[in-house]
Amino acid sequence: MSPEQEKREYVLNAIASYPSQAQAAIALGTSPKVVSQWNTNKTQPRELAVRVIQLLDVLKNAGIEAPPPLIF
Repeated sequence: MSPEQEKREYVLNAIASYPSQAQAAIALGTSPKVVSQWNTNKTQPRELAVRVIQLLDVLKNAGIEAPPPLIF
């Protein structure tokens, strides 16, 4: 498996851990449209998405709930 494929699978597994794509998008700081494009392989997740997922996992494993998104 190529690094790009591994990255995509890592992100898709994280998305699947949420009840909906909309909730995954909120947690990852992106839009449902982008999450849908990742799911349908229309676009590839960027390194930032992978990093966000890593950081969310660290918080979760430490028993810390991620803060809600800022609303401006």
